[in-house]
Amino acid sequence: MKLPFIKQVKETIQRRFGYIASDWQTPPDRDAKGFLSAYGEIYSLFGIANRIATACGEVKWRLYKGSERSERNQVADHPILRLLDYANEFQTGQEIIELTQLHIDLTGKAYWYLPRNGLGVPAEVWIIPPHLIQPIKSQRDFISGYLAQVGTEKIPFTKEEIIWFLMPDPLNPYGGVGFAQASAMDLDTAIYQGKWNRNFFYNSARPDGALETDKNLSDEQFKSLQEEWSSKHRGLSKAHKIAVLEGGLKYKQIQISQKDMDFYAGSKQSRENLMFAAGMPLSVMGIVENVNRANAEAGDYTFARWLIKPRLVRIKNKLNERLIPMFPLAKGVELDFDEVVPETVEQKRMLAESGMRNATLLIDEARKLLGLDPLPNGVGQQLLVPLNLIPTPISGKKLISEEQPKSKGFTPEQKKERWNIYAQKTERQEQALKRVFDSVFDEQKNDTVEYYKDTGKLPDSLDDEKTAKRFEPAIQMVYESSFEDAVNTVKQLDEWAREWILTRSLTLAKSINITTLEALRHQLSLGIEAGESIQHLTKRIEGYFENNARMRAERIARTEVIAASNEGALHRYEIEGIEKSEVYPAPDACDICLDAKGEYPTQEAHGIIPIHPNCRCTVLPVV
Repeated sequence: MKLPFIKQVKETIQRRFGYIASDWQTPPDRDAKGFLSAYGEIYSLFGIANRIATACGEVKWRLYKGSERSERNQVADHPILRLLDYANEFQTGQEIIELTQLHIDLTGKAYWYLPRNGLGVPAEVWIIPPHLIQPIKSQRDFISGYLAQVGTEKIPFTKEEIIWFLMPDPLNPYGGVGFAQASAMDLDTAIYQGKWNRNFFYNSARPDGALETDKNLSDEQFKSLQEEWSSKHRGLSKAHKIAVLEGGLKYKQIQISQKDMDFYAGSKQSRENLMFAAGMPLSVMGIVENVNRANAEAGDYTFARWLIKPRLVRIKNKLNERLIPMFPLAKGVELDFDEVVPETVEQKRMLAESGMRNATLLIDEARKLLGLDPLPNGVGQQLLVPLNLIPTPISGKKLISEEQPKSKGFTPEQKKERWNIYAQKTERQEQALKRVFDSVFDEQKNDTVEYYKDTGKLPDSLDDEKTAKRFEPAIQMVYESSFEDAVNTVKQLDEWAREWILTRSLTLAKSINITTLEALRHQLSLGIEAGESIQHLTKRIEGYFENNARMRAERIARTEVIAASNEGALHRYEIEGIEKSEVYPAPDACDICLDAKGEYPTQEAHGIIPIHPNCRCTVLPVV
């Protein structure tokens, strides 16, 4: 009798309430698309994954000739670096790294598609969502290729076109497991708790009471009673109205409240489970409960050391293994990233103080630990020896004379350190000057297109004075900064410096404007020969400014920054009476730069650097 009764109850529930009751109702399992969707649905997952991805995307990537296990020199400019900086027309390199890490954390895998240019090397990077692509298994090669499916269309890729990033899955070598998958049950719990809470405030999410009667109601009576009760008492505006019950009906209050179900504790537990799976410290997420300064610093260290660095190492190793070989001329180079693990301030301070007190660190070495600049004129290149430490003669040996010959100029290590500081500074200045170029080219594009639409021809010339005025502040900033840093003291620029800045700005403007007009005339002649319409010819003008001009801007910005920086330093050397200066080549210098290496009279060193476009050499004082 039991089974027919249960069946009858289920049929009644289905008929009256519109759903089928089952013995066990469980949420469906998530696939890769489901975990990607959860990122935009669950606040705790979004917060954790976004924080990790953003931190990974902020890191600066560099290219070195040599390896970590040997002496290596930084390569300042290379197609691989440009590919990682400007991944494609719509996404930056930072966005590509962020999206890659999101896919890995959410689904355990990520896929880069690398279309090639005419030279056969990758020209762009595109991310393919992991739920749209699968590796094609091969008994002989493990993977013979990849297959993407968008709707009904299937797109095959070769192994060489795809870079596959993977978090290992011990049960499936072709799959991957991210921390989101390990937290699948907590993700479902968070979603259903959120829906319950939302519905609680919308329509209570549960009945506050029940109507009881000793009589059996027909379906028609039940439906009529339900509609009447809902019309009079359901909804926010009808709460707390008096109900008049007839026909032997009784109202019974249900005492279960939201507090009894303890959603806050459940939500907090789900959040903490997610953070545990990811290894995320509380302080990094802005949770200040039981957090003080000490464990907040420890949290920052843990975040960088155990969350960010391992993820970056995984990406770095994959790129060095797969991306570098795609560039035939990139033999002997490797990608790496700037160190992301900070030591605590207290550790650095104690190490610096101990090193100086025990004469194991030079003054400048201790200052460097604290993030301070070296002292001027080599003052910091000495040890502080305590007065109570007196050398004692050893029988049969002579003491080393206190009078040691002083070395002239900088040591090789000091020169290399000065160049590294110089390179980092000029990189930032290049980006600032490039933004000026972008602004100038945007304005020139709009003016030229408007003029061409009105007259059907290009302007005879571009305004050199106007262009020069746009470049002048940026060039002066670079010159002035180098002028002051040359001897670490502030001093006003003189008339000679201002004249150099004005002349350089005007010369740069004229050169750029002439080259731009010549290139535009060439583009139009090609379009006219092809019989293109005015609309297509206009697109050619816009396309030149958007593509070719931007590429020129990068090269010219670097050249001009290097020129202004070194001229500013040389000018200051002259004022300070430094008679000789040394041309110091970059670590990855070409043969031309190496031939120019050496000491010159400071007055004759002007104009030597930049030796060629994209040159990164510098001048050092010989003191």
